[in-house]
Amino acid sequence: MNTVVNLPTWVATCLTEQSAEQDWLRAFQKQQGAAFLTRGFPSRREELWKYTDVSYLEKQALTKARFDQAETLPAIVKKHRLKNTDSLSVVFVNGHFAPLLSDLGLLPATAILCSLQEALTAHAELVKSYLMMPVNLERHPFSYLNTALLSDGLFLQVPKNIQIKAPIHVLYLNVNANQAVACPRNLIIAEEGSNVTLLEEHVSAGAEQYFSNIQTDIHTSPNAEVNYYKIQNEGLQTTHIAQTFIHQQQDSRVKMVSLEVGAHLARDDVYVNLNERGAECSINGFYALNHDDQHIDNHIQIDHVAPHGTSLMMYKGILDKKTHAVFNGKIFVHAGAQKTQSNQANHNLLLSNSAQVDTKPEFEIYADDVKCAHGDTVGQLDTESLFYLRSRGIEKDAALKLLTRAFADDVMSRITHTAIAQYMTELLSETLSHDN
Repeated sequence: MNTVVNLPTWVATCLTEQSAEQDWLRAFQKQQGAAFLTRGFPSRREELWKYTDVSYLEKQALTKARFDQAETLPAIVKKHRLKNTDSLSVVFVNGHFAPLLSDLGLLPATAILCSLQEALTAHAELVKSYLMMPVNLERHPFSYLNTALLSDGLFLQVPKNIQIKAPIHVLYLNVNANQAVACPRNLIIAEEGSNVTLLEEHVSAGAEQYFSNIQTDIHTSPNAEVNYYKIQNEGLQTTHIAQTFIHQQQDSRVKMVSLEVGAHLARDDVYVNLNERGAECSINGFYALNHDDQHIDNHIQIDHVAPHGTSLMMYKGILDKKTHAVFNGKIFVHAGAQKTQSNQANHNLLLSNSAQVDTKPEFEIYADDVKCAHGDTVGQLDTESLFYLRSRGIEKDAALKLLTRAFADDVMSRITHTAIAQYMTELLSETLSHDN
């Protein structure tokens, strides 16, 4: 572990401002902050950060993001409400819960949905047991920073055999916050036989050079099902770093679909642990970059620990102008995880000679009775398909849009909730249609 000679001033300053009410949390945050400062920001000398440079974060003068009750907030929230469906709405402003902008009316009486800060008081022992779960410091340094500077976030516990029929829309708004850092944490606990659908969305509204450092923890008990969708649509000067940890027990099912279209630099680390027999996961993502110097990095690892596990990993991207995408997907099949079935793929479409992709699908297998496959492609639009559409009277721009949207369908069709599928597809169509 390296010693940091020149500590980032803003990190040290923000750490001294932390004052959790609970003694255990205050001590834990101090320990996590010290570990991060000792380890330091990841550098491009590290294999997992080889293509993604975050050194500029050390040089910025950031402060902790504060709640901002801007007059425009109700209109912004209304604009982002899901259409043609009933839903629960949980709104956070600069990483802090905004109860007056939220709507929890459809929550079943036995379920618990509140801000993480409230849960730290009302359900302290339960939160503590999950919050203090060990995380690999070398692999996930920003998880330590998230805990050390924890602001707020979503706490959800779905009781045994309860189905929350209405989707939960968790909206993170970054408002009028410049040179700020927010570290929200989402904790989702799905008990045995439960079912829940969530949409987590990150949006900028007047925030520049903003650093979002988000962590989402999902824990599924036997036979539980979680459908988790995520949208990252932050401003073009924003840094968005996210880590998602998914822990699954026997016969549980998790589906994740992410859509990433914003930020200057975005990094998503997804770590799935299929701990028990028969667990299934489907981890999917689509990224569309069309502004110069945009950078997106997806690192996904699925660990098959037990037999009869099933996993699917599908990531696709469209890159235009001078943009850069990085993909590293790894399937790790442990000894004893027999009858594992796993597929992963990463496909990229380049619309510009200046766009760049670095892709690395991996398998590491220590069991002999498995079915595993992977593949990756980087290419340009199919000229024959384009010619076919043009020959039938379709203008070039319209033909290009048809082909790019068709390319995205593999991922977007995995969104099974109709209203969420419409919402995310419309955002993607708007992004792909945007001329710069």
